Amino acid sequence: MATSERLETLKRAFWVALIPGAILFMAMQSIGYARAGMLGADSHAYWMAVRFPETWYTSPPGYRDAFLYSPAFAQMLWPLGQLPWPAFQTVWMSGQVGVLTWLLSPLGWQRGLTLAPFFVAEILLGNVYLFFAGVLVVSLARSPGALALPALTKVAPSLVGVWFVVRREWHAALWAAGVTVVIVAVSAAVAPAAWLAWIQFLTQSAGQRGGTVILRLIAALGTTIWAARTGRAWLLAPALILACPVLGGYNALAVLAAVPRLLQFERIERIERAAKAFEAPHAESRTAAAAVGATSS
Repeated sequence: MATSERLETLKRAFWVALIPGAILFMAMQSIGYARAGMLGADSHAYWMAVRFPETWYTSPPGYRDAFLYSPAFAQMLWPLGQLPWPAFQTVWMSGQVGVLTWLLSPLGWQRGLTLAPFFVAEILLGNVYLFFAGVLVVSLARSPGALALPALTKVAPSLVGVWFVVRREWHAALWAAGVTVVIVAVSAAVAPAAWLAWIQFLTQSAGQRGGTVILRLIAALGTTIWAARTGRAWLLAPALILACPVLGGYNALAVLAAVPRLLQFERIERIERAAKAFEAPHAESRTAAAAVGATSS
């Protein structure tokens, strides 16, 4: 059997072996969260924030229904928050499942369906990590302004935008910063007191965090810089996870769902660079030939 055939056999065996593990993991997570009464725990906090703005920043991280994100996030959710809680949760979970499906689609439906159960913890809790994964891909591919989402929620993960600075993609960097600034300006004009309260809340929370957060931020920044210099876009997923201020459980790992799309982005970039490198000498030859022809005439 040729080496390539053996490798293909091992790959198929690996994916088949994942299936029972994926099913078991999904069952354990679902039962565990249901018994603990944690289904939709994070998304319920967002719904409550829309319904009861007076509760913003009154509870520390880790408390039930604590709202920790910027006023702009709650304001953007206002239309969705007018729905009853079951309807809000249905729409939120549907959005998560839709994003996850799109992110895993480069793997094909069989492999994507095999990996999907490993992200069930995030869907059950209803945090924003799957949306972060989608933002990573969209920001690199077409809309850098999408990085406003991590900037206006967990703040520190937006440092993955350093990717644009290192690669001197100034238009993308300015676009990402500009969209964020515009959203902040509009939101602060509507609710200036809420913004002051959030800044004070962030300051107090930062003072209570240990040195591991700083170490993770340094690691995240280093990973982002290395990713930009080497063209390894997939490294932005673990960099974003490292930059998150609070890590607990499996749900933050949902950002890794972006990896298939980020690898696809890398391949497209390599093809485009190769095409430009191939075209450049031919373009120079055509220019030189045209110049010679003009001189002869």
